[in-house]
Formats: sequence, C-alpha cells, structure tokens
Amino acid sequence: MDPIHVYSEIGKLKRVLVHTPGLEIENLTPKWLKDLLFDDIPWLEKAQEEHDYFKNVLRNHGVDVVELSDLVTEAIATDSIRIEFLKQFIDESLVSHPVTKKKLYDYLSHLDTKTMILKTMAGIPKEDLPSYKKRSLMDHIRDYPFITDPMPNLYFTRDPFSHIFNGVSLNRMYKRARRRETIYGEFIYRHHPIYKRQPRFYERFETHPIEGGDILVLSERVIAVGISERTDPDAIENLAKTLLSLQPAFR
Repeated sequence: MDPIHVYSEIGKLKRVLVHTPGLEIENLTPKWLKDLLFDDIPWLEKAQEEHDYFKNVLRNHGVDVVELSDLVTEAIATDSIRIEFLKQFIDESLVSHPVTKKKLYDYLSHLDTKTMILKTMAGIPKEDLPSYKKRSLMDHIRDYPFITDPMPNLYFTRDPFSHIFNGVSLNRMYKRARRRETIYGEFIYRHHPIYKRQPRFYERFETHPIEGGDILVLSERVIAVGISERTDPDAIENLAKTLLSLQPAFR
C-alpha cells in the first residue's frame, strides 16, 4: 500500500498528521493579531493540554499520530538539504538586508535540526538575534518585535497539506500570513524517505489559491472541492486536470 492512502473522509483512520501548538501561539501580540488571522491570544498551556488529550484519544484507537516537526526533521537529513531549507525560509520570510540575513542564517544554522524547525515555526524575535540592529528604513518605521513572523495557524494541518488518494495537494494559501506554512510540506514531499515519491497534485507556488478545508475525498473515484474566499475556481480546474492526468483510471 502507498504511504498515503486516503480514499474516504469517513473510513478507518490509520495515520494522522498533526502539529502541537507551540511558541508561535505565545508569540502572538495584540497589535498584530489581525495580520496573523487571530481575534485573541489563546492560552498556550491549555491549548497544548487539550491537543495532547486529542492525540491520546486517537492513539488509544490505534491511530499513528505523526508530528509535523518530526517529519520535517527527518526530511532535512543532510547538510545540503538543511542549507537549502534555511536559505529558502529566510527568502520567503522577506528578510531583505544582507547583514540581517547572514546573522539570521548563522543563528539558525548553529541549532540542532529539530530546534531549528521549531524556531522557524515560532517566529524569531529581534532580541534573539545576537547584536541585532535596525538597518533598513522599514526596520525604523515598523514597530514590530519579530525578524520572522510566527506561524500560529500551523495546527490547522489540513489547510496547507491535503492528502488525496495516493498523493498530496501542496496548496497555495489565500492569506499571505499562511503561505510560508507550506515550505514544510515542500521539504517533506521532496526529501522524506517515506513520502518523497508520492504524486503531487498541486504546487505551493501556483498562481491561484486553494485550501484543504474545501477538499473532500468522497470515494475512490470522486472528490468534491468547494469554491470559497480561499479556493479559486481556476485552482479547482488546475487540480482536476492534474488528477486526471496522473490518475488514468478516472479518464
């Protein structure tokens, strides 16, 4: 059986991908809640407690619970992949000043891989970067505490990575605040020893947005995709064309 085998929304669940809420939740600040798509700051300790309870319920029913940060860590298994990830993460975080980029790269590269991944998810405060200085005009006019933004929506893992049949739709997220989330999926589905050979039905750098909350797998031959604010009709057509080209049984 393929590592990814999703042909029903109501069949027996054998494995599930989750992300336990982490410091990205604690790094939310009132002034920037709207930009990061939150109305209030969750209580991190309680959120983690409830998420742990949820995972234990799944495990008690025989489900293999897989943490996103663990999969990414396993995928970044060589120095070359690690360097590639860091450079791409910094570029996508819109860090523009060359000195700041180098300091950020040096800071992250000295961490072990798992800690590095969690740091990129949590957001990196300016105070964490040794000898940080305001260097660009934007640094001086924007009163913002982070060099790279937190990703507090990551625990909605279905939105950026949608598993369909034996493959994955690596989605282009509608909101800019969520687009970097899919970098973790890109490295999992390119480099992880278990998942790197699975078909990819959509790519994160496509022009039109689509999100996993609008995708339902109804049977071995049928999926339903809803049009919404976050899922564009053109994205649905592109997803359909790719599915039909990669799944000959549907034609």
